Amino acid sequence: MWRHNILTQLPERSTADEAELHEDPRPFELNTNASSSFVEVGKDRLTAKYSGAGQHGTDVGAVQTTLPVPRQSFIYYFEMTVQDKGDKGRITLGFTVKDSKLSCQPGSEPNTYGYNGDDGRKYSHAGNNLRQNSGTEYGPTYSTGDTVGAGLNLETQEIFFTKNGKLLGTAFRNVPPLRFYPTIGMHSRSESVTVNLGASTFAFDIQSQIDKGKRQQQQEVQSVSISPGATHQIVQDYLKYYGYGDTLHAFDQAAGLTDPVASTSGRPEKEAHQLAVRQKVRQAIMAGRVTDAQELLHQCNPDMLESVTHPNLDVLIFFHCLHYIELIREKKVNDAVRFAQETLSPLRGIMSHRSTDYDAMLHDTVALIAYEEPEDSPMQQLLDDAQREVVADVVNAALLASASGKPKWEVKPQAHLEQILRQLVAVHGEKLDCNGGQGEIFSLQKQLALPQPCNDGVESMAM
Repeated sequence: MWRHNILTQLPERSTADEAELHEDPRPFELNTNASSSFVEVGKDRLTAKYSGAGQHGTDVGAVQTTLPVPRQSFIYYFEMTVQDKGDKGRITLGFTVKDSKLSCQPGSEPNTYGYNGDDGRKYSHAGNNLRQNSGTEYGPTYSTGDTVGAGLNLETQEIFFTKNGKLLGTAFRNVPPLRFYPTIGMHSRSESVTVNLGASTFAFDIQSQIDKGKRQQQQEVQSVSISPGATHQIVQDYLKYYGYGDTLHAFDQAAGLTDPVASTSGRPEKEAHQLAVRQKVRQAIMAGRVTDAQELLHQCNPDMLESVTHPNLDVLIFFHCLHYIELIREKKVNDAVRFAQETLSPLRGIMSHRSTDYDAMLHDTVALIAYEEPEDSPMQQLLDDAQREVVADVVNAALLASASGKPKWEVKPQAHLEQILRQLVAVHGEKLDCNGGQGEIFSLQKQLALPQPCNDGVESMAM
């Protein structure tokens, strides 16, 4: 939308952005087309039975799910219940890649991982079949009636297993960021299992595991030491940048600073005056008093809105659009029509050299008059206080640039706090890219709204 495009100057989409737009669906059934000839998948596609004799190392029966582990998971988890251990209970639970041989148990080929029932050992990256790979001691054996689970932590690149609701610990670390499929392997007569891909409650409390992982992440972040002075300067810079003079004064008084402007500037009187002006302009805009704001701008910077000389085109368009919006808000239809004809119409195309989004903004703004109840129209967001704040921010940035005496491109576009937050988002995006797009997508809005770890990291049941 034009509003987002104009107001946020972001780099091209990263892998993280693309992942958010195209979230992977979760596995929900076993794949009848990706199963061994020695496996019979039930009509519900959640049960599987071994139909071979289990006499040779090559007659393993393995079956994958239809879909791989969703890349946007914090932890992906699924479970399997052994309905019948068969003759020997050679059942294996784990993860494989798409081209893994289905005549081999999970863990018997590179990039596959498994936890075996008849010996309780874990297997990975060795041998051509499970019988030639001795595996590593890991957990207890499992048999008829037992429920075992497999989890892939995409944040830490680790795999763990559970038995009957109890965590058995980390089985594998440094798991490569590949597209893994939940997989079951069987290798003795009459073995049968049922899988739970999230449609039913798990035996293991996976949500507690997710919460624990997020708490650990949060504790690591909070363990980083930041001096009180640095924190104060960041907040002070934010308040000063946006012209919140009264709040800045109260904030600095609480910190024991009697002269907040002088504490960071060698020219306190001039900066204090500029801050006071920007505060008054912001207050006028936020109150919808566009005429008062225009008079203040004329007094401190007459060129800013005067198209005859050298106006700031961003301010010109945003400010005049807000003026029109306030007329619509006050039901002054005739005045709004006249203002659109005399003031807004000449602005069409004035910024087309930069972006067509400005003309889209003008179009949407003028369209408000077409609705009898604009508050209930598709353009209703233009009547929100958030739109006033947008305009106040644009005007404030222009005043800062003008007061600095520097070219516009040399003036910082955001407060330090915003730059830090943008860097935070960029770092998380880069981390996700380096991990092949796997892991929970970082949402700044979500983090700011929910400071505590949120409960939505498990993808096996779309949480």
